[in-house]
Amino acid sequence: MTAAAVGSGAALRSGVPVLVRHRPGAEVSAVTVWLRTGARDERAALGITHLLEHVLMQAELPGRGVRPVDAIEALGGEANAVTSREYLMLYARVPTDAAAEAAALLAESLTNTAFPADVVAAEARVVAEELRLAASEPDDVVHDVFFRTAFGAHPLGRPVGGSIAAVSALQPADLLAHQAEHVHAGRVAVVVSGGVPAEQVHRLFEAGPLADLPPGPPPAVDPAPPVVTPGRTDHQLNTDSAALILGGAAVPLGDPRHAGYDVLMELVAGGNAALLVEEIRSRRGLSYDVWGYASGYRDAGVWRAGMTTAPEQLDEVVSLAVGLLGEQIDRGWTEAEVAAARRRVAGQVQVDLESSLEDATMLGAYALIGGAPEWTLRGYLDQIAAVGAGDIAACAAGLLDGLVIATAGGPAGTADGSGPVPGSGVGVAAGPGLEPGGR
Repeated sequence: MTAAAVGSGAALRSGVPVLVRHRPGAEVSAVTVWLRTGARDERAALGITHLLEHVLMQAELPGRGVRPVDAIEALGGEANAVTSREYLMLYARVPTDAAAEAAALLAESLTNTAFPADVVAAEARVVAEELRLAASEPDDVVHDVFFRTAFGAHPLGRPVGGSIAAVSALQPADLLAHQAEHVHAGRVAVVVSGGVPAEQVHRLFEAGPLADLPPGPPPAVDPAPPVVTPGRTDHQLNTDSAALILGGAAVPLGDPRHAGYDVLMELVAGGNAALLVEEIRSRRGLSYDVWGYASGYRDAGVWRAGMTTAPEQLDEVVSLAVGLLGEQIDRGWTEAEVAAARRRVAGQVQVDLESSLEDATMLGAYALIGGAPEWTLRGYLDQIAAVGAGDIAACAAGLLDGLVIATAGGPAGTADGSGPVPGSGVGVAAGPGLEPGGR
């Protein structure tokens, strides 16, 4: 399985990059069209990218009289979209022989400018309902609490979905202005994984509207990278469960040390033998769901270890998790423990990337957001294989110095008196590059 480049810079004549992972013989292909604009790039209208995502997939395409999602489903496939902090991605997963039509539909969808007022109003109501439901779920809310605590007023601290009030006020003209500002060759890209050869993918998109996009600048790089600020925020909810996240600063997605943080999170909260899973779940029965991720962005990164528990156990679990981490960091991990974690991280990535959609998503995240256009799975596996106990010790050294603690659904511990998190929670699928919290 190889990533193929077509032509100079693997780009359309407009400059839009085209990345292809050709999987010869694959009967299913994932076609994705990316807009490198997310929640952090919004200015006044917070949540506008999320609403645009909905409208692009639900507005009828001029000349076709059909919605993109309906047309792709009629091909025997599935279609959806994802909004994150740094990108919007439209995708179709279809039988490979339908990939050409799916490519045409997604390209037309991103460039569609026919947004009827009734469609915008209907999708704004859908988004409001999505946000309302998520705001009552501790597992969703806690991610927004974490990012708000870690990044404060920086755009990375915003909830991906915006707020109900802000989204409900948006009109077609607002979406068109946002689209006009961001849909250009500097921010649009194509990533395809499946049975379609790279040359064919290039021809498909070269014949469509993405090849005629105007030039434009790539996403702006902040003069000063975002800084993670330690602290604790408790968000109370009237629920019979609670969720918590311990986390802090990590490294950007394109940083070679990112593989070390991936292995570290496996040791802390990954498989059944991980530190927090073994003690908090298996031995003490204080949580059923324990997880860990290292999330990278274009200029920052965070690590997160999270779990759910009963509200009355929340402070006990926080204290226990912090204590376990501190003791383990002082003790360190052996080369044998690190080797086992390396094998699991590498194996899980390979298993996940059997899905053409996860494959395209991971390639797009590293190449387009992480600034590593030559990224390959083989290279990433080599980075993982090179991680040793010394690398883990270096990653873990400052883990608790800048600790961020976020809870939702439980009693106030050292709460800052914060009220509800506006627009908390945007539901996106979990997987490589699509972990909980909308990246």
